[in-house]
Amino acid sequence: MKRLPRKLKKKIPEGFYCYEFTGKTSQVWNEEYKIFVPSYGIKLCPFYKSGDGLFGECKLLNCEVIDQVKECSLKLGKFK
Repeated sequence: MKRLPRKLKKKIPEGFYCYEFTGKTSQVWNEEYKIFVPSYGIKLCPFYKSGDGLFGECKLLNCEVIDQVKECSLKLGKFK
């Protein structure tokens, strides 16, 4: 099992996925369809770097990850 330095562990939000909904929504005008669409506020994990579509990069794992999965396992408390 991979061990994380204490300084890194403290920087990762507890119970956090790669990104998390902040609870804030707003309406954004979509020029193509001429309607307002909802826009959702998110907060990123400090180690997550956005990519295209569903995938991004985890600086901690140095690999591609899916936003909602939290592949570093910290969501499940597996690291010590």
